[in-house]
Amino acid sequence: MTGRNSAARSLASPKPVRVRFDTFELDEANARLLREGKAVALAPTPFAVLCTLVRQQGSLLTKNALLDEVWGHQFVSDSVLKTAISDLRTVLDDDPRKPRFIETVSRRGYRFIAPTTTATPLAKGPPNRTGQAQWFVGRAEALGRLHSAWERACNGQRAVVWIAGEPGIGKTTLIDHFIAGLGDIAGARGQCVEHHGPGEPYLPVLEALAGLCRSDNAVAPLLRAVAPTWLLQLPWLSTADERDALRRDLAGVGPDRMLREMGELLDRYTERRPLLLVTEDLHWSDRATIQLIDYIARRRGSAQLMWLSSFRLAEIVALDHPLNSVRHELRLHELCEEIIVDAFSEREVAEYVAGRSPSLAGDEAFARTLHERADGVPLFVASLMTDVIMGTSSDDDGNAQARVANVAVPQNLTAIIDHYVAKLGNEERALLSAAAVCGIEFRVSTIADVVGRDATSVAEMCDQLVREQLWLTAPRPRDDSSAAELPYSFRHALFRHVLYERTPPSVSTQLHRKVGAALERERTAGLPVAATELALHFERGRELTTALRCYAEAAEAALLRFSPSQTITLTERAMALLPAIEAGSVRTMLEMTLATLQGTAAVQVFGPGSIEATRAYQRAQSLLDDAPLHPLRGLFLHGLGLILWMRGELDEANALAERCDALSAATGDHTALFCACLVHGMVQHARGRPRLARQWLEKCIDEAKSVDESSSRVLFAADPTVLALGLLAIDLLHLGFVKQARTRLREAHARARALRQPGPQLAVLWFESRFEVRMDNPERVADVSQQLLTLVEEHELWPQGRAAHSWFRGWAQAQLGEPRAGYRLIKDGYEQAVRLGIRVWASETLGYAAEALARAGDWIGAQRELEEAMRCAEAVHERLYLPQLLLLDSRIADALGEPTRARDSMRQALAEARTQEAPWLELLALSELCGRDDATAEDRQALAALVDQLPEASDTKAVKNARALVSKRKPVRNRRATVN
Repeated sequence: MTGRNSAARSLASPKPVRVRFDTFELDEANARLLREGKAVALAPTPFAVLCTLVRQQGSLLTKNALLDEVWGHQFVSDSVLKTAISDLRTVLDDDPRKPRFIETVSRRGYRFIAPTTTATPLAKGPPNRTGQAQWFVGRAEALGRLHSAWERACNGQRAVVWIAGEPGIGKTTLIDHFIAGLGDIAGARGQCVEHHGPGEPYLPVLEALAGLCRSDNAVAPLLRAVAPTWLLQLPWLSTADERDALRRDLAGVGPDRMLREMGELLDRYTERRPLLLVTEDLHWSDRATIQLIDYIARRRGSAQLMWLSSFRLAEIVALDHPLNSVRHELRLHELCEEIIVDAFSEREVAEYVAGRSPSLAGDEAFARTLHERADGVPLFVASLMTDVIMGTSSDDDGNAQARVANVAVPQNLTAIIDHYVAKLGNEERALLSAAAVCGIEFRVSTIADVVGRDATSVAEMCDQLVREQLWLTAPRPRDDSSAAELPYSFRHALFRHVLYERTPPSVSTQLHRKVGAALERERTAGLPVAATELALHFERGRELTTALRCYAEAAEAALLRFSPSQTITLTERAMALLPAIEAGSVRTMLEMTLATLQGTAAVQVFGPGSIEATRAYQRAQSLLDDAPLHPLRGLFLHGLGLILWMRGELDEANALAERCDALSAATGDHTALFCACLVHGMVQHARGRPRLARQWLEKCIDEAKSVDESSSRVLFAADPTVLALGLLAIDLLHLGFVKQARTRLREAHARARALRQPGPQLAVLWFESRFEVRMDNPERVADVSQQLLTLVEEHELWPQGRAAHSWFRGWAQAQLGEPRAGYRLIKDGYEQAVRLGIRVWASETLGYAAEALARAGDWIGAQRELEEAMRCAEAVHERLYLPQLLLLDSRIADALGEPTRARDSMRQALAEARTQEAPWLELLALSELCGRDDATAEDRQALAALVDQLPEASDTKAVKNARALVSKRKPVRNRRATVN
């Protein structure tokens, strides 16, 4: 059996040392140091340092070499090594000024100078309690399966392996022993931590990735090349300027991109060498980590990768943890292997007894009694064995069986831990209780602040508890900063859990409050403290206002880490606390912040047309009168306006714009005016009023220069100015100002490039595609739609981008001679948009579908799609594309032998274009009318006059065709007979 000694995570296992020097005997395999045949107490870390020095007797070992060998390439300071050397010299009675064993080489390292001889097997003696972690028994079948999985991984077959078992059953011990037998391999290890609230996404993976970066210099450049979203999660690998640039580049990307990047990172890394990735205690894992494991397991292609994880089986089943369904699905498709770790058999208990106490080896009655009392659970066995050994002298082993029989029978692990808690002194218990409130890990400075003692005495007490190898483990690095104070941790989460549960509620509340305050001071001083951690402590300390502020900060940070689902979880938890806060301005401001962040996250998770996003933004809007100058007002007003517009709720969007007008008039707020202009412009655009839309949008663009900047770095899907420029380009085209429209599109492109954000870039491509559809340029539409798809796939943008690509690509294909294939793409894009709740473009998209079927000669199908397009336009009072739909209806009626309807529809299209005061649309309608045999001279005169009014459109296909019709030559009819 081995304990969870996280101070030494080395993946290599050299041949054990067994030597004699002076009066000492060193037996590394049995973790014992004897002096004149008697055991010497020595903690595991100094013991490992001694073994390393003796192994290379007479050779200088640099400090770095010792640190790498003993601490497994983890980043620790020299002071840790100095402490271990000092402990060794104390045990060996070695004077550093006149050394007999360990010589210091100034500024370089250490050398073991005593002569050594190979030792015969060590004489029997009392067991070394500090070395109990070194024994391992049983588990042969499990080890065999692990080694087989590793062999498959080394041959390019990725392996996902679960180790499942109950608390104390030896899951970590099995993993440690397996790793120790692999030798010098590439390995990374991460630990899940129990959270009372939502945990940090990908926590164990980030810990493992950080360790891999420290041990292999090739990882950081690879992260920069293929996984920038993960690079952003490891801030010490980049400068502040680089991180800001990355955030700009990655703003708006979806969380799915992190999955794809990690898959590519692991594939690229394992091209060079096999990798063992270990994540422990997945029953405490966040949902994102489980999703990542599922993705990696299902990823196609070879990879020299083994992902090994452990979890408590009963917990994931009872709590319906996401891991439970994932493991079943992966096992069903033979994409993972599960190893169940059971309790010890009586034979295995006997082996363990023989290793711990040679004098008891062969005592079958004792082993049987111990097995019965402990029920074979390894942690029970170790606990009872320790009690027996500590209470039995070396010449009194005959009483061991009676002693174990007299030990109080623990009903469960909690009873065992209670037994040890009862042995603690008052100061030790106070320290550990405060530490249990902090969590599985804690810093000395935090505990010292909480219990009101100096840090030195707290550190000494912690070191003593580490040496006892029961409660705590020594600090181990979590990042590459040697200046930051490293945390101690509980040796087993169960110990921490029992301590926490045994703390009276009133005391626990007070401790949480003190811990929260201490952590906040540390954070101000520059130490890394997560906002979620602060929120938890202040919530449990009943300082709810402070907790809500921390939850809001954590929710915003989750959005910036591409974890919108985490933002929703955090804001929901925080909003549940709001009723307990006294009504007033503070509560209002917090509620608006939380609702705004939740709405922005809901757009990313559920889509811009989702009811979840709408409700969240509407909740923020409902409080606007009480906090008209809220720093996030621009975000939720613009966001709500855009959502209402995309959902086709134009009346509601107009009401919002009017409210923003009133707010601006009352307060002089430029942000409210900016949002009012934008939303008014969007509504008038959809309703087919290009002149009004132009006025609002141009005012919006001017107002953007003086708008208040939001204090939040969280951005919506599209930059408001880019959105205004894109809409304005379409309206200017309908007004006949083609050159001005192209200028606005170029301005939108320039701003999107300057912002370096994929969301605005997607919006520009979207508007450019709509513009080129109206210009009857299918080749350009096909090119732009491909750019749109590339952007969506590169940044894993929200699904509306993929929907737009489908219908624009389908329109281009239909125009270029593949109408059936084009129709299928258009319908696929339309259905995607419907699922997302997007209705504002429905009539135009169905118009594309109807036109594609018309080109295929399916006039009945075209009629059906057109009727649906008309219903959609009527349902949301959208008239933007109505003239084109009426022209298409005229063509369909002609094909179906209904000339009267054809003429009526054409005249209606002309009337609608004139109602909209849209010369471009009027040009299209008059051109269609003058192309008919029954066109009148008055119609041709009207077309000629209109052509003269459109100097900016003189080089367009539409105007050239109109001129041909006016001169009564045979019209240069486009082979596609477009109605755009």
